[in-house]
Amino acid sequence: MSRKVNISVENLPDSLRGQINGVESATDNENLALFTDNKDVRISIESSAAHGLRAYSNTFNHYDLWGRFVRSGHKKLPLEEAPKKTIITRRISEKLDGILYEGEIKITPAVVSTRQDGEEVECLVWPSDREEKVERALIRLASKGKIVKINFKSGIQYAVIFSMNELAQELKAVGQSMPYPQIKESLEALQGSKLSFKYSATDTRNSHIDDSFYESNMNFLSSLHFSGKKGQGGNVKCVACLNAFVHNMIDNLEYKGYYFNRAQELKRGLSRWMMLRLYHLWRYAAPGKTYHFRLISIMEKYGSIYADDEITDNKLKALRRDMTTTMKDLIDKGAISDYSISNVKDDNTGKIIDYVYEMHPSDEFCEEILTLNKQHKRIEIQGGKRIVENAEVIDEERLEEIVEK
Repeated sequence: MSRKVNISVENLPDSLRGQINGVESATDNENLALFTDNKDVRISIESSAAHGLRAYSNTFNHYDLWGRFVRSGHKKLPLEEAPKKTIITRRISEKLDGILYEGEIKITPAVVSTRQDGEEVECLVWPSDREEKVERALIRLASKGKIVKINFKSGIQYAVIFSMNELAQELKAVGQSMPYPQIKESLEALQGSKLSFKYSATDTRNSHIDDSFYESNMNFLSSLHFSGKKGQGGNVKCVACLNAFVHNMIDNLEYKGYYFNRAQELKRGLSRWMMLRLYHLWRYAAPGKTYHFRLISIMEKYGSIYADDEITDNKLKALRRDMTTTMKDLIDKGAISDYSISNVKDDNTGKIIDYVYEMHPSDEFCEEILTLNKQHKRIEIQGGKRIVENAEVIDEERLEEIVEK
């Protein structure tokens, strides 16, 4: 599969041409070459599903773990029906690779023009499950090579170059078919919705390093451009510029590979999110090792509940039912072999107030993780992030030996 994107300044949308000095594809740019490198992600599982497991994509380290999408409440409303409070605030609390991220994220909805009963109506659209599906498919296209570096006169941006049909096919491949108008509206919602981060990053492995503090505001997509002819439909060309946060994570190799179809083929949003989370956090999955989480904490991270919600008995039972279905999905998908639940009781009343889940990885998932870890290690070596044997120059065969260790 060629990574070359056949594009030049001349065939970009009119909204971009005058702003650009040049375009580089993944064959011309080292960072993008690493981002689209998936030659080592084949696995040796002897099953009919083995071919599909090569549907490789990337996921961004802590960014994709944060609750950036709306799971409940308003998702699309005419402006005149908008509530007084439209900005959704969630807590950030994640530990990844020894770094503890704590703070908050704010999600501001987009204003999108849509047709209702034959009339153009302006609506508020909160980024929800639909937008998450489209974003995952968009990054899948980028990981396959549909990504370029655009040298704007005002600075550099990474952008995904694709047709509406290509994006529709990625969604269809995992059972998420959408008509073109819905895909376009989802892209517009991603571009119009805003993210506000305010968080600290603490290195839990080294107490001598001061906490870092970050605050930023951006859109899910930096900008969005379309070009084509009337009636083209799926042949309409699109340019989606990634935001600065994602751009920097590509440059700093702060992403990991996962099997796109394995996660995205799951029908339920919570199951898809949990599968992606396992690819992120269970990087040492092996027979005998388990992964623990608390129900209320994980549902808050997902976005089903908020930190200040009152968790009644009925609400707790509903959350447990949702997680039980997700656990069955993960077993059916071959990600985990088994799981157990233990009660968390109030010390004073003896009442059950939470549950702790313990998950056991399947042999199949352990093999996937081993393969993905080798791929990630090789990319870090090639990108200079992992120092090997006093930075000696190594040939391709020697590189393969190091990765295997």
